[in-house]
Amino acid sequence: MKLHWGGVLLLGSLLMGCATSHVVFLDTGQGEPIVYVPPRNVEPIEIAEGEFQKLMTQLVLDMRFSVRAENDVRKRLRLASSDPEPRTQGGDYGAWCSQQDNPGECLTLLGDGFSFLDATARRKMALSFAWDGVWAGVQGAVKEVVNPLALKAMITSAMAAYMFLVVAPEPLTKVVAIALTAYIVAYVGLDAFANIVKGWQRLSMDSERAVSFEELEDAGHNFGKVIGQNGARVLILALTAALGGGAANMASKGPMLPGFARAALAAETNAGFSLSAAMAGGVRSISVAEGVMTVGLVPAAVAVAMQGASGGATQGGGSGPTNLWTNRVSPGGNKYRFNTGHGYNRPHESPGGLSKSFAGTGLTADEIETAIMRQLESFRAGGGSLPVAGTPGFKGPFQDSIRMGAHQVGFRAVMLNTGEIVVSTYFPW
Repeated sequence: MKLHWGGVLLLGSLLMGCATSHVVFLDTGQGEPIVYVPPRNVEPIEIAEGEFQKLMTQLVLDMRFSVRAENDVRKRLRLASSDPEPRTQGGDYGAWCSQQDNPGECLTLLGDGFSFLDATARRKMALSFAWDGVWAGVQGAVKEVVNPLALKAMITSAMAAYMFLVVAPEPLTKVVAIALTAYIVAYVGLDAFANIVKGWQRLSMDSERAVSFEELEDAGHNFGKVIGQNGARVLILALTAALGGGAANMASKGPMLPGFARAALAAETNAGFSLSAAMAGGVRSISVAEGVMTVGLVPAAVAVAMQGASGGATQGGGSGPTNLWTNRVSPGGNKYRFNTGHGYNRPHESPGGLSKSFAGTGLTADEIETAIMRQLESFRAGGGSLPVAGTPGFKGPFQDSIRMGAHQVGFRAVMLNTGEIVVSTYFPW
């Protein structure tokens, strides 16, 4: 599974109080990628029901709907509700849909000419049920402007098309897909986004195996649980904005979204780059494979990302910048890269909730990193192996600790496919 983001995100580094289960690599194509470690326990930005309905009304009012499409939906609704004789042959599921609780919705999502055995139609129908937890609010907000079934079909089709791009082997390069990803990660975080991707893959498999309408409904409801009500609102708002005019419309309508100011900051915190960079072409691609998110950025966008990464951090053991990286080579010739700024030059939250730093320990960054390098060299010489980012089965970074005088120092490390070892953080225990 791959996802490309104007830089590189490597999923899997659990830092003390300042990381999620993901790591981020920001790649400009100029030299080694920058490793960015997002904070852990990111709270999603909640969108209240009232705010959601109000904005949906405004977004739909700004959209241009085809009269022909509206008439077509109404025609199908009439045919579905008036067909007196059930027919189950020849791929005509109008009668079958008419037996369901909502025949119009069934027909709209299946579409004329689709067989029930069509994988695309199955996925769309299953996906339509994922919105059930919030759709009553959508219907109430838009029914005076547009047929809710038509809108649901549009949003469902757009979501299916987007997820198809997300899970494709090729990186995301379309600006609108990158913009959607940026909004989703900003509002719900990287972990939740990764769960949505996994949930979509499960929905696809379940819908292909389904042999009844009820099984498609179950598959959709299960995906809805993965998304959650807040996630569903975020997705519906972002998809509706995209349907109204692509990335340009998302850029203009984005500030209308509830909590947008917080989301703009969260994008930098959660992913290492700004929403404005994603909208303006600063993010060139996004890809995710085996727990690794790769983001391709233009150099200027990386500068913005690093400002966002370091701007909110206070100084810890040293007085240097929090985006400082240090390259080292072991006596055996192995290359190491240490996130000195994240590890040494900032405080870390301990499991008990206390803030700890290397200030006052008497330890220098050089001493700590040399000791960690020796520990890893000894570990590998004894037959140990480090997880390689991007390979099948990658579950996250290697974690260990060392004793330095009266102090215990924890650290996390991964190996790149180039053989270089990246110590994404270290912290006082």
